[in-house]
Amino acid sequence: MSAQGEQAVAQNGGLIKRQDICAVVVTYFPQASSVENLPALSKQVGRLLIVDNGSGSSSFDLLEGTAQPPETVILRLGSNLGIAAALNVGLRFAHEHGYRWLGTFDQDSRTTPGMLEEMACALASYPRPEEVAVITPCHVDQRLNFTVRERACEAAGDGWRTIRSAMTSGNLVRVAAALSIGGFDESLFIDLVDHDFCLRLRGHGYRVLEATRARLLHSLGSMERRLLAFKRVNVTHHPAIRRYYMSRNRIILWRRHWRQEPAWVLRDLRRFLSESLCIVLYERQTGGKLRMIIRGIGDAIRHRCGPFREGG
Repeated sequence: MSAQGEQAVAQNGGLIKRQDICAVVVTYFPQASSVENLPALSKQVGRLLIVDNGSGSSSFDLLEGTAQPPETVILRLGSNLGIAAALNVGLRFAHEHGYRWLGTFDQDSRTTPGMLEEMACALASYPRPEEVAVITPCHVDQRLNFTVRERACEAAGDGWRTIRSAMTSGNLVRVAAALSIGGFDESLFIDLVDHDFCLRLRGHGYRVLEATRARLLHSLGSMERRLLAFKRVNVTHHPAIRRYYMSRNRIILWRRHWRQEPAWVLRDLRRFLSESLCIVLYERQTGGKLRMIIRGIGDAIRHRCGPFREGG
């Protein structure tokens, strides 16, 4: 961290230091390109924890070849327990080892120079830093060089905006705040775990802060930009199983948060309708994806959670 960054984080009582951060990277059958960011990330944080969610031996060998103990620790879960369970492993590890902030990363994300510094500066600039439980960067699609961000914000200032929810990767999460709400909801397994986490934090009086000058390189499916009714939309080409989790967990979140977060629910409902239309118009294997969407909605209505069960 630069001298300017150190000075910025020293404001308001020294909000974030490198030694305060434990970063967790959740891996699932990582490729060689997925581990290239790990050494650079480990130099920006106090400890790097890799939680492997059931990868095979060849993929795991890549991780072991990259790890640099004691700065990097690898925990192997043995099977795919879902993103929420893996993040909770990182949360408990950070708490047990005295870290105040947990950095949450996907295996395919890439930090940019000064990203964590800009996030620390955003917190230092925010008028009530004690309210902030999540700091998120702007997510830039690596292939399209397109910034994916929440359009709606509640307030804005020098280098920051307060938003309702954010994707997991690249975030700094206040450990004490996360533990106070019970961590990430493992019953969701994957998809919208991050948004549910943010909304539950907001329900307890915390805020989600976007660092507008921080950039994380991130791939959102095989995203492409298409024109729909004179408006640019994102077409992600997620596989059918992901469409199951997205539709199921959306219904769960709408039911859970509509009273406290009606604006978020309405925006997500519009997003769901737009995504479904894009599947019909632009994606392949439309029938299979639509069947999984219907299956997900049905399981949500029946209050079925956890990993997908074939045959139902």
